[in-house]
Amino acid sequence: MSDLVQTMHVHAARLRALYACIDETYSNPSASAAAHKQWQDACTDFHEACGDLFFPGGELAWEQFTDGSSPDVKCALAFLQADPWYHRSGYHKQVVWHRFKRIVLTREELQQLEGVALDYLGRRVRREFWYMARFVRLRGSTEFWQRVEQMASDPVRSAQAIKATWLVLARQNKPVCRAIAGEVRRASYQPGYQAVLDLRSLAVP
Repeated sequence: MSDLVQTMHVHAARLRALYACIDETYSNPSASAAAHKQWQDACTDFHEACGDLFFPGGELAWEQFTDGSSPDVKCALAFLQADPWYHRSGYHKQVVWHRFKRIVLTREELQQLEGVALDYLGRRVRREFWYMARFVRLRGSTEFWQRVEQMASDPVRSAQAIKATWLVLARQNKPVCRAIAGEVRRASYQPGYQAVLDLRSLAVP
């Protein structure tokens, strides 16, 4: 684990703790002035720390990466590798994946990003998964897609194999995200219905 990745884990833990204080001190309008002040202080502490801790190098590094003026690929890579979890971290990961589509990468940097993408297949799917899928659809190497297709063809239909199939479908421009949303929606209103998330039938032979 690199020093940057380890630092991001420490920073994310700090941000989670500060945000938890906001929840703990939250008060309704009828609460005492002291209780309300405690909540306001917790909000201030979180927002002041967030500017420095949410991304390697803080707000300045973030602005330079997102506007392309001086993108620090190393910091952005460490951010995705760490996969930090804190308030609004999913949004920041989406932006990083989107921005990487427009950055010239070395072979080593691309391989590192592909490694992060493969790691996503073993994690809970959040919104940034689909931004990752858009990146690898455009920039993924032949070797990367061979690996994904091998995982997707595994007869043991693990969660990892199913998500690899989703990537293959996304590469084929299939409406996989919409299909998943439809299955989840149907399961929510139709008693006893099991959402079908293994969408191999959509794949082009």
